[in-house]
Amino acid sequence: MGFGVELDQANALLGAGRVPEAIALLSRVIAKRPREARALHMLGVAHAQRGAPVEAEQLLERARSAAPRDALILTDLATLLVMTGRSANALPLLERALKQQPALRQAMFYRGVVLKNLGRAEEALEVFDSLAAAEPNNPLYQHNRASLLADVGRYDEAEGVANSVLARDPSYLPAQLVRGLAATNRGELARAIEIFDRILERDPNYLEARYNRGFLRLLAGDLPSGWLDYECRWDRAGYSMIVPSLDIPRWSGEALDGRTILVYAEQGLGDTFMCCRYLPRLVERGATVLFLGAGNLSTLLRTMCADVRYVDAVPANQHVDFQIALMSLPLRFNTTLSNLPADVPYLSADPTRAADWRNRLGPSGFKVGINWQGNPNAKVDFGRSIPLREFYPISQIPGVRLISLQKHAGLEQLASLPPGMIVETLESSATDGFLDTAAVMSNMDLIVSSDTSVANLAGAMGLRAWIVLKRLPDWRWLLDSSSSPWFPTLRLFRQTTSGVWHDAFETIAREIAGLPQLIEKRAG
Repeated sequence: MGFGVELDQANALLGAGRVPEAIALLSRVIAKRPREARALHMLGVAHAQRGAPVEAEQLLERARSAAPRDALILTDLATLLVMTGRSANALPLLERALKQQPALRQAMFYRGVVLKNLGRAEEALEVFDSLAAAEPNNPLYQHNRASLLADVGRYDEAEGVANSVLARDPSYLPAQLVRGLAATNRGELARAIEIFDRILERDPNYLEARYNRGFLRLLAGDLPSGWLDYECRWDRAGYSMIVPSLDIPRWSGEALDGRTILVYAEQGLGDTFMCCRYLPRLVERGATVLFLGAGNLSTLLRTMCADVRYVDAVPANQHVDFQIALMSLPLRFNTTLSNLPADVPYLSADPTRAADWRNRLGPSGFKVGINWQGNPNAKVDFGRSIPLREFYPISQIPGVRLISLQKHAGLEQLASLPPGMIVETLESSATDGFLDTAAVMSNMDLIVSSDTSVANLAGAMGLRAWIVLKRLPDWRWLLDSSSSPWFPTLRLFRQTTSGVWHDAFETIAREIAGLPQLIEKRAG
C-alpha cells in the first residue's frame, strides 16, 4: 500500500469514527517517516478525539516543527490549546494561520472564541459579525454573535439574532440560552429561570444554563438550590479561575475532628473577604485548617482567627485529608438566608496603624471614604464600576471630605474631576494587602463604594458603608432590599435604569446632608 493511500485510508477511518484503527495505521506510517507532517497532524487530531490532549499536543507540535507554515496544523494546535484553557497561547498561532490562509473559517472562528475568552468582546464581535455575514444560516456563528452581543449589553439585538436562529431550528439550545440571558437583563427572572429549566430538561449537562440558573436562584434568595447549580462553575468552558491541581479528596461535609482540610481561594478579593467567615467554623468542627491563596491578605485575615494557617503552597511534609474551594463552603454548611453566619465584625484594622491614620487624617470634617472602580479586566466588572464624577453631589455638601480608597485602576479619573469637586488622596507605605486601606476605612464616618472588594471588606469589618449597585447586581446583594443579610452594617442603593447612576447619587447626597453626625460636626 502506498504512503499517500495509507494517509487517505487513515483519514477515512477518522471520518468514520474508527479512531483506534486510524491511530494504529498512522503510528505505522510515522515509524517509517517520523517527520511526515500530514501523518503527525492526523495522529495528533486522532489523539485529541480519543481524549488524550497531552499526546495530541506533542504530536501537533512535531507536525508544526515539520511544516511551520501549514495553516491547518497551526489552527488545530490552537484549537487544542483553547480546549485546554490556554486561549492566550492560542491567539498567536491563529494569527499566523490566518496570515497563511486568510479565509480559513476554523481559524477565524477560534480567533473569535479566543478573543471572547480573553475579555476582548468587541473584537470578538467583529469576527463573528464577519462570519455570520458570510454564512447567515450557520447557527454556530449566529449563536456566538448573539452571545457576544449579550456580553456587551446589547440584549435586544442578541435576542433578535437568537430568535432568527430558533425560527429555523426551535431545538437549538445555545439560542435558547441567549433568550434566557436577555430575559435576565430585562428583570424577567422567573421567565429566565423557566427558559434555563427547559434547556436543562433537554440537556442536563448544559453547564451555561445551569450556571446562569444558579446565579438567578442565589439572586432570588433560593440559596440551597443556587449553591448546587453554582458548583458547575468548575466544568464550564473557559472557566478562568486558578484552581490548584491537588490529589486530595474534596470535602463533602464529612466529620473534621482531628482532620486537616485545605481551603483555597479561587476567585476575587471581595469573595475572599465575604467567605473567609467560614474558616473559623471549620476550626470549630475540630479541623486543622490550611488556607491557600491568601497571599498578602494573610496579615489582615489573621485578625479573624489565629488558628487558621495561611500557606502559599501545599506543605510537602503534612498530610491533608480534604480540600475545598472557599466559595463552595456556603454549600457545605447548608447556608440559607435564615442561618447564614452574619456576625460582624470578623475582620479588623491593626490598632496602631488605625491610630496613626487617625492622626494623619485629623479631626475636621465628615469623612466619606469612596471607592469607584473594580478590576476593569474582569468580566464581572461590566456595568458595576462607577465613573468618579458621579460622586460630585456628595462633594458639594458643606462639611464633607471625600477621601479616596481607590487603588490602581481608576486613579486616572482624579485628573479630570468636575469643577469644584475635591477628592483627597493618601500616600500609603504598606506592602501587605489592604492593611492601610482597612486602617483608613476604620477612621471614616461613612464609606460609599461601588460593588468592589472595598465594599466586602467594609461589611466584614462591620463599618457603616453605603454600596451603590447596578440594576442587576451580583447575586450576593439579592434583589430590591436596601440591606444585606451577609453584611448587616451595609446599606444598598440601586440603579433603577441600567447605566444611570445619577438618581442614586442624588438620593445618597440628600441622605448624607441630613445625617445627625454631619449636622453635629458642622455645628461644632
